[in-house]
Amino acid sequence: MRAIFVSLAAVGFALSFVGPVQAESIRDAVRHAVTTNPLVQARDANMKASAYELLRLRGEYLPRVEIFGDIGRERVDDPTSLEVATENDVTKTRRQIGVRASYVLFDGFRRANLVYANAARVDASIFSLLDASETMALNAAEAYIDVYRHQALLEVARRNVRKHISIGQQVRDLVEAGRLPFSDELTIDDRIAAARLVELDVQRSLRDAHARYVRVIGRAPSGNMSLTNVKLPRSEQALREAALTNSYRLKGAQARLDQTTYQQGISQADRYPQLTLDVGASRGENRNGNFNTRNDQFAGISMSWTLYKGGRNDERRAFAQRSYEAAFQRDAAARDVIDLSSRSWTSLQTNDERARRLRQQLGINRSLVDVYREEFDAAKRTLLDLLEIERSRFNVEFEKVSADASLAFSKYRVLATQSRLAEHFGLKPADIALEPTFQRRALASPTSVFNTVIEPLE
Repeated sequence: MRAIFVSLAAVGFALSFVGPVQAESIRDAVRHAVTTNPLVQARDANMKASAYELLRLRGEYLPRVEIFGDIGRERVDDPTSLEVATENDVTKTRRQIGVRASYVLFDGFRRANLVYANAARVDASIFSLLDASETMALNAAEAYIDVYRHQALLEVARRNVRKHISIGQQVRDLVEAGRLPFSDELTIDDRIAAARLVELDVQRSLRDAHARYVRVIGRAPSGNMSLTNVKLPRSEQALREAALTNSYRLKGAQARLDQTTYQQGISQADRYPQLTLDVGASRGENRNGNFNTRNDQFAGISMSWTLYKGGRNDERRAFAQRSYEAAFQRDAAARDVIDLSSRSWTSLQTNDERARRLRQQLGINRSLVDVYREEFDAAKRTLLDLLEIERSRFNVEFEKVSADASLAFSKYRVLATQSRLAEHFGLKPADIALEPTFQRRALASPTSVFNTVIEPLE
């Protein structure tokens, strides 16, 4: 994250003035990015596709109705059943049409496990979308603060140019009066040129920050810039516990582990008898060699039971390994969450201390500049002494801008570690994704999940 901190910065200092470039509030920027960014919308489409694939399983619980029929030439040689003179061993055209309905009475819990597995899959895709939304919210906050930071740096650089121009005017007056050598006038001209080059570099970086803002958030900055207060956990332990409890990534890994368990139940369904209720009717002509019309109706229960099928032990072992894989991935996700929470807390504490010390150092440097300016006016300090202390003040002020921005970003990162950043900006999980309750509802009643309304993409 070091690179991110370097690329961010200076929120606290920027609050003290109105920059030349106005931008919308960070709340509005993040909300727009999370709800419109193509990467998040792709995850949203994946989530809805998973949900529709679950809803189509409704058909597994409904009767299956088929129409069947055939037509063709037929010759039957059966003198014991057919009229020898007129029907037996005669080629004739036969035709048949009918309707058949079947309803599964028992399938070894295949349908139930199919619903459970797909419900877990939907929950996993929901958590994946919510996790992607947290990442997008953090990226949007980073892009926002980056623009904010460069506005602050640009104001610092412009103020530095103005200050050097003011010193330059005083030096020229003193050179004309013969109180300073001409070399001092050349020196201050060199420093003014260097200050303008710094201003030019900051302007270029600000344009780059604007371009990244548009790419991440989807529109140029506009409106009034503002930041939000962040409520932080009391300790690193509290942060770790909240992260483990709320992490969408960890919840998604658990849902995928549950999915492997249900998939094993699907494969084992054929070890039980399969019972089906069948009803139907048919009408045919010239069937089985007879010159007549025949109507049939049937109703009954059919059963099939696979007593032996090779490879079942290997299949069981394969599912066991898949379960181990998913469990280990969940444990790895938990370790990542713990690691991220520790690093986020360390970053927060370090940046807070750094910002505090730079704030103190900047106060000292400003006092030194005032003292050196008075001593320069009294001919007790050289121009180089004054310019060097001005350079020191400028460098510290530049660093403080970066430190303030890094601290602001660290606070948002702490929220993202707890999967709370999007909600902090007013985006509740229900505003982003479906409720991740499909598995719980399916376990209570497999058919209850079919009562789900999915809003179309607007």
